[in-house]
Formats: sequence, structure tokens, C-alpha cells
Amino acid sequence: MRHFADSTRFYLATSVFPPIFKGIELPMNSAQEQPAGITVPLDFPAALRWVDGDQDLLAELIEIFLADCPQRLHELAQAVKESNAIGVNQSAHSLKGMVSCFCARPAQELAGEMEGLGKAGDVSKASDLLSALLLEFARVMNHLKLTDWRGMN
Repeated sequence: MRHFADSTRFYLATSVFPPIFKGIELPMNSAQEQPAGITVPLDFPAALRWVDGDQDLLAELIEIFLADCPQRLHELAQAVKESNAIGVNQSAHSLKGMVSCFCARPAQELAGEMEGLGKAGDVSKASDLLSALLLEFARVMNHLKLTDWRGMN
């Protein structure tokens, strides 16, 4: 996966992420791995507490998340495109649960908001919310890919 196209731009590789991520760019500072002016998208110490300090288990959960999340995001995007409230509810609920163990509050909140739209049966605002949700989940995935979790305590 190509992380940096040049010193100031970050591109999500379309070979790893589904087509819904194609062309997404985030401004970068050349000395950072996170987009400029944005905080880390998850809380590692809290995530480690969630697994009772078992770094191997956390690493396994990260691998599972990174393998499964792009497909789940694609399913959510498809449900939004089809105005399928049940699909939006189910996909958003799954995504919310997936990031809960990483204490990724912004991603959890966006997924929870999307889930609420699906539960209410009103997905008219889901397209607007989907862009923010996709970007936040992309940040979480990027952070998980770039961080050496086994070396942290």
C-alpha cells in the first residue's frame, strides 16, 4: 500500500480499500503520519485495557478489523445508495461494534448516528453522513496499519 504520494499528500490505496475510497485525499504535514491538525483516532491504552493487557489478542483483533472493515464499509455504502434502512442499521451497528474495542470514539459516534438513521427508517441524511464516516474509518485503519502496537504499553 502506498502511504504517501508526496511529502504533503496522503492517498488511500484503492488496491486495499474498496472503490468507495477512490480519490480520497487528506492534507498531511510532512513530519506526521496523521492528517494535519487532527488527533489520533483511537485510544491505545484504553484498547489495551479492553483486552486485559493482552497485546497478542489486540494485534489479532487489529488484523481481523483491517481485513473485514473495508467490506463492511462497502456494504454500508451500498445500503445507503439503495436507501435500504435495514441494511444501513445492520451495517452501521456492525461497524460500531468493530471499532469499540479500539476506543475509537469519533468512528463509534458516526457509526451510532448512522445506525440511528437506519433504525428510524429515515436514511435521507445518510449520504451526507456517509462521507464523514468513511473518512473517520479510513483514519482508524490508517492509524492501525502504521502503528507498531506490540511495542506500546
